[in-house]
Amino acid sequence: MGNKETEQAAITHVMALERTAGRDPKDVRTSGLPYDVESSSRMVEVKAFSRSARSEALPLEHRQVEAAKANPEHYYLYVVDNLASLDGAEVGVRILHGEALLALIERTQPQITYWPTFRAAEYDQTERLL
Repeated sequence: MGNKETEQAAITHVMALERTAGRDPKDVRTSGLPYDVESSSRMVEVKAFSRSARSEALPLEHRQVEAAKANPEHYYLYVVDNLASLDGAEVGVRILHGEALLALIERTQPQITYWPTFRAAEYDQTERLL
């Protein structure tokens, strides 16, 4: 399962859980908001893992951290793991928000990551090793 498939499986799973809880979730990934799902008063950022997320880093963008700090009772981090489990482990969802999420954020150090876009023409013209 690739990254896109893993992310989509996690979003689908979260949306189903939110509906089961009586909320009305909306996938807002393409809206530019600092979270993936809007569900009633919840702003849900979803982190997807094909295997267990135990002891894994949870990458958050600066704008996601700022949104969590600004609204800790409504900003939720859903960690969905075991999405590609072949050993029969169930998909799990861990939920962080409020003080627990703020404590997690406070014990981290920010790192700058650059995400330049590899344009199609640049890709096509770049040296390729066979």
